[in-house]
Amino acid sequence: MSKMQQIKTVKEFSTYAAAQFLRTAVFIDDKIYNPKTKAVEPEKPQITSRKSATKSANYGSNAQLLVTPEESNDTQDFPSQLLVNSFAKKQIVCSLYQPGKGESFSNESPVYELSLASDIVIVDWDLGGTPGEKALKLIYSLVHQSIETKPEQLRLILVYTSENNLEDIASKVFDKLTSASQENIEPQTEDEGLSMHSSNSRVVVLGKPECHRIEKYKTHEVHQNDLAQRSIEEFGRLASGLLQGAVLLGLAKVRENNRKILRKFDESIDAAFLLHRAMSLPHEEAFEHIHPLLVGELQSILQDCLPGQIITDALVSDWSFNKWRPNNTGLDLLPPETNANEFIKKFLLFGPDLGLHMSQVPFSIAKQKGDKWVWNFDKKKIDKLASIMFQEDERLSNHKLAMLMSNRTAYGNKKYLTFGTIIREKDIDTNQYLLCILPVCDTVRLEKMRRFIFCTLEIKNPDNGINNENFIVEDNNEIKGLFCSSKPYDCITLEFEPHLEEKRILAENDEFTCNSNGKNYKWITQLKPDHAQRAAEDFSSKLSRVGLTESEWLRLMSK
Repeated sequence: MSKMQQIKTVKEFSTYAAAQFLRTAVFIDDKIYNPKTKAVEPEKPQITSRKSATKSANYGSNAQLLVTPEESNDTQDFPSQLLVNSFAKKQIVCSLYQPGKGESFSNESPVYELSLASDIVIVDWDLGGTPGEKALKLIYSLVHQSIETKPEQLRLILVYTSENNLEDIASKVFDKLTSASQENIEPQTEDEGLSMHSSNSRVVVLGKPECHRIEKYKTHEVHQNDLAQRSIEEFGRLASGLLQGAVLLGLAKVRENNRKILRKFDESIDAAFLLHRAMSLPHEEAFEHIHPLLVGELQSILQDCLPGQIITDALVSDWSFNKWRPNNTGLDLLPPETNANEFIKKFLLFGPDLGLHMSQVPFSIAKQKGDKWVWNFDKKKIDKLASIMFQEDERLSNHKLAMLMSNRTAYGNKKYLTFGTIIREKDIDTNQYLLCILPVCDTVRLEKMRRFIFCTLEIKNPDNGINNENFIVEDNNEIKGLFCSSKPYDCITLEFEPHLEEKRILAENDEFTCNSNGKNYKWITQLKPDHAQRAAEDFSSKLSRVGLTESEWLRLMSK
């Protein structure tokens, strides 16, 4: 049985995915190296004396060592080496960094740059000077960097301290993070307030075990030998979603196979590729073919190396009982005495066949057709089901998933007008958006102004008779459903001038200036190619309709 098959809970899945993904950590302390030998400083045994219960035979000596010879040998280990070894066993490279006396912790400092490159940052609270002063500065910079500069990056920060009052440290960290931030920083009540989340970072206060703390903080005491495993578990809590776990496993598989990808593109095919490029000029730039080649290899890795069913039935069952919580509105829609968690579990596991496992199917979302069960959905029933599934706005989660499936994520700063781009007029409050359906090959290598063709998109509005939506976009932090009109008489053409060097229509501050009417158009999103192609196919099919002179009787009979 594989490791994946042994995982039964969402928590175990998140921890396993984190363990496969994490590969870098940094430990920051100002007492790692011996100042004289420059070697890693060994931990010194704590020698404690006490008065003897009986008079010592040796007059003048009335103390005994509490450390036995065996204990003394044990304490001669190098604690930093133990830390590195514990991470090494998890296949995580842990760097040791001792900042110099008076070293800066600014955004240009070496310790900051090293921390940026690490998945896990462990910082000692008592770095030289005032306790917490430098640690707080580093924590603040890292958390806000992940929010403001690289919002895609997840980061775990562990504050490791010998202080007794962990709650006081957590309060100081929380106050620092919330002092100048628009981000919602939330303390986690289940951790006694010793951990906190932003959207991309998790900060946890952990204590060194040699101190005397009150009982409720004992679970936050971690020996250096166990710090690697605890780090993995804490990162798993940062990325605790089912889809997040699946993505972490996918990224880990890509990294495992990176050498194989590089071998596929070795220098032996450089000459062939350059010949291919030369023969493609001037009509096509073959350097753009590198992108689909790489995408194809990455897709092959994910399809071949990830298990077919990453999210197992056991995980769905655990999610139904331990992650999902019913809301009062949804409970009112279920038949009396129906266990909401049990219903959700059967609904998610069996689909329409839940009718085989329930005596009464709520609001007839499934019906029996012959010897099979099929869905019996309409929009009202879908809304009722959403009311049961979601705690907050029942459409928000669906909208986010819909955008993830159909809209391309913009990872760079450059925005182009091309096939599948959605825009709207910038300076007016309009219900109309535009979808570019000009083929990609006609949007590149432009030497002069080019006329673009657009399908019109209208915001879903039942008051205006627009009850359907084909695309979901986010505009000015507001989610909007758009209906695409594929009728040729609704299409619009606009002319734009290409960027001199890019030879494409490049947005400036996310805006395109139209040469036809002088108006500015705001870039909204870029559809994924397949979704844009579907809209274009629908438009072209209506454009190619044939009008005939035919018998009306025969036309009606053919329907």
